[in-house]
Amino acid sequence: MIKFTLITGASSGIGLEMAKVCAEKGMNLLLISLPKEDLEAKSISIATKYKIKAEHFECDLTEISDINNLVKWVEENGFNVNFLINNAGFGGTKSFDEMGEGYINKMIDLNIKATTHVMNKFMPLLKSNSPSRILNVSSIISNLVAPYKSLYAATKTYVINISLSLAYELREQGISVSVLLPGATPTNKVVSNQIEQGAYAARATVMSANEVARIAVDKTLKGKIIITTGIKNGLIRKLISALPHRLSALLAINQYKKQKSNDELNRN
Repeated sequence: MIKFTLITGASSGIGLEMAKVCAEKGMNLLLISLPKEDLEAKSISIATKYKIKAEHFECDLTEISDINNLVKWVEENGFNVNFLINNAGFGGTKSFDEMGEGYINKMIDLNIKATTHVMNKFMPLLKSNSPSRILNVSSIISNLVAPYKSLYAATKTYVINISLSLAYELREQGISVSVLLPGATPTNKVVSNQIEQGAYAARATVMSANEVARIAVDKTLKGKIIITTGIKNGLIRKLISALPHRLSALLAINQYKKQKSNDELNRN
């Protein structure tokens, strides 16, 4: 029976690098992303280079109908999924009063609702193809006080909490669950600029998308539940977690003001 690894948000960044790492290990792939992100060409390229099977499906995971269509596509084609990587998500730095309805809904719908629905709807396939694995992507700032990243941190806190609970609930059904807590990852120019202008803690956690992907996949295959990207990032997370809320909030606020000031200087 041919097995497949399904990766959401697979057209760029950590998701695309995870696809390459999995392909290196001989895994067949189902790559998922929004339309118009050149996913077909990337799927063909990976399949050709690593001599594995790779299929792709374009959809908007914030729409429950699209998730249902994704599940239908997988079932109708007989793709036996035994590894689900929930990578799709987005973040941002913004004051709470400036967040519009669309921004709030999109972040909650993608980071929380889509992650949950995709796991839930693929549960029958994962159980039937066990032993199976789920890898959810959270963030190093989950469970931390993060002014101006309040919504993002809250959604990623949800991801780590549901992952930890499911790790123990689903192990009896032959499904291991892991959650990744990456630090700053320069996946595009905007993020790279934010990292460069950021505080030491942000710069110190920087790791390439390929490095993050390799650590994440390797540790998931070993059954690690909470995955930090290296000893340094793990220590930084523990240090920030140990700070009083008032101090960690002050650091985040100062970082936001510094970044905003740099942005204004660059525009002038």
